[in-house]
Amino acid sequence: MKKTAFHFAFFSILVWGAAFSDTLALEARDKQLITDLLLALKVSYAKVNDYSATMRLESFEDEYRLQNQKMWFKKPGYLRLEQLGPFKKGAVLVILPDGSIKGHLGGLLSFVVVSIDADDENMYGVTQDSALNSDYDRIIDIALGLRDRVISYSINTEFINNKTRLVLDTTYNGRITRMRLLIDPGTLFIVGLERYSKGKLIHKISWFDIQTNKGIRASRFAL
Repeated sequence: MKKTAFHFAFFSILVWGAAFSDTLALEARDKQLITDLLLALKVSYAKVNDYSATMRLESFEDEYRLQNQKMWFKKPGYLRLEQLGPFKKGAVLVILPDGSIKGHLGGLLSFVVVSIDADDENMYGVTQDSALNSDYDRIIDIALGLRDRVISYSINTEFINNKTRLVLDTTYNGRITRMRLLIDPGTLFIVGLERYSKGKLIHKISWFDIQTNKGIRASRFAL
């Protein structure tokens, strides 16, 4: 997907407007700016029929835990996750449009196909996110659902790892006190998610090598 004049104009308005919200209680206008950004992500994502990406998930809570995985997604609800390690290396999880979930659990069970319940521990990674929430549309919906809990925010551009990123930075009351969404301004894809608790970074998720609309076949999701 290419950058458009709409994207540049839209971001100029958002960054300008957000500069005034940092020290004030959120008003309807401020919440609307967050909504506008997240809905722009959904509009861009609606043009994507399938995508693949490599994901790096890190937890900095009681002990450092690392999970690398490859994901494939195809609308209307196909998802495949392959664990690259070190967390549950070799495990494979597949979600189908009818809601059924199957997988290889790795280790001695690497070649056995098992059915998995939505609340099974194998559905969760090191950041305690369910595989059901791995798709971009679901991530955006979760962020939209948190709007009324936001107590302050900023929307800015940052230069991160030699790349320009649009960053939605929000704070909350609760266990998670801050969240940052890092967005590629050209594709409007989320490429990073960070969660903080009382000033400490506890979860970090990064997306790499994102490829869209490659014509992924349904057979990719067979076990």
